[in-house]
Amino acid sequence: MNAKRGGPGRGQGRKPIAKDGELMQARPVRMTDEEWGKCKRLGGAAWVRAKIKATRET
Repeated sequence: MNAKRGGPGRGQGRKPIAKDGELMQARPVRMTDEEWGKCKRLGGAAWVRAKIKATRET
């Protein structure tokens, strides 16, 4: 068997770029299965980002 074949390639896959061109990072979030299900039903990551943008900081 040839050990130099197969496996993941570097730079493969979809690049994590936002619509405005900004590089996005994956962020782990802890929540219960119930909370996760509700988050997904409400729109997932796009819903969370919209809520963050809509929230005013003091």
